[in-house]
Amino acid sequence: MSTLSDAIKAAAGMVDRHRGVVCLALSTDREELRLAAQRFRSRSIHNLANEYDDESGLAGHVGTALTNQVNTPAFWVEHHWQTLLAAVVRREAADLAHRRSILKWLGGYEGSTDTPVFKLQSWQYKAGGQRIEALAEVKAALTEVRDAMRAAGLVPAEAA
Repeated sequence: MSTLSDAIKAAAGMVDRHRGVVCLALSTDREELRLAAQRFRSRSIHNLANEYDDESGLAGHVGTALTNQVNTPAFWVEHHWQTLLAAVVRREAADLAHRRSILKWLGGYEGSTDTPVFKLQSWQYKAGGQRIEALAEVKAALTEVRDAMRAAGLVPAEAA
């Protein structure tokens, strides 16, 4: 990408095209961060709990706004690209791990392929693959935004 605005427009288009998967990533991220904050709070590590609560709230806010189509995707990409990128990366990693476990299960399965459990596992494997492809496209576009922000000097190299 040549400029920051081009990178933001391209990423916004990608976020808009894969809005369902991005919103799923954000809602998953919100819940995982909320649970992590609870764990830290139960161990009396309140500073980390507060950080995770803040990140959880932001992920929920951006996810709700994208779901309800509040403002344009370009606005959310420009102002909250870090939240979007973190959620997409974490969801992609979770889907990859889940897909590997399903593949392992399918490889060891010796029953009929007409059983509901086989059909469900096969469907989850296929759906996970489609989500991973969409998340990879969004991640690449958001990475371009991060790189353009770094090149413009708006984000320190170690911060992103």
